[in-house]
Amino acid sequence: MTGARRIFSYNWPIYVGTWTASVLVLALASPWMKLGAGVALVWSAWSLAVSYWVYDCSPLSSGTWVGPLLPAHIATWASIDAGLDAEVTLSPPGTCIARLDIYDDRIVRAPSVRRARALTPRVHVATTSSALELLLRDGSCDLISVVFTAHEIRDPSNRERFFAELWRALRPRGRVLLVEHVRDAANFAAFGPGFVHFQPRAEWLRLAELTKLDVVAETRVTPYVMALALEKHA
Repeated sequence: MTGARRIFSYNWPIYVGTWTASVLVLALASPWMKLGAGVALVWSAWSLAVSYWVYDCSPLSSGTWVGPLLPAHIATWASIDAGLDAEVTLSPPGTCIARLDIYDDRIVRAPSVRRARALTPRVHVATTSSALELLLRDGSCDLISVVFTAHEIRDPSNRERFFAELWRALRPRGRVLLVEHVRDAANFAAFGPGFVHFQPRAEWLRLAELTKLDVVAETRVTPYVMALALEKHA
């Protein structure tokens, strides 16, 4: 399934609602309202085009950009997702000691996540875990990857507890690889009002500072996707 098809299938009520309302406005409303409806139609179509480029045509899915963000030594690593593990291919060295699925409709409660889990099969078997009590031993990981997942923890205090758990599970000099769309101008241009579902870059920096994780590397994988390497003090 292409990136555009995935995004549509996870968020189809929003797209269908937008298209239906826009068509009705174009048929019945005043010229100014018709202009707004036209913009909404173009924006929704553009968001699918951007999704196709990001997930199917850009370097994102290959993982070729990951190397400079990884720690120098990786003996053990873990990955954390909310049920989708197919967006980015990560094959770091060392042993994968856990793949954790932190989906919990009390904490990760977006309807799009439920649809995504129902429609897209997992690539890897995962262990169900709470975002607030990760099933990882203290200091057990040199690397923890959190890809397109952390923003689904909507409550700020829960995000703080999640980051504290990441810190706990890291060895000294271990890193969190955080990959996210962010609430910025590029994502607004791509996704319109839907960009509010993402968190601003400042929120991830706040959480890193709060949990004493240093930002040691950062890159943009396309203008729409930010990747941060957050390192635990020695």
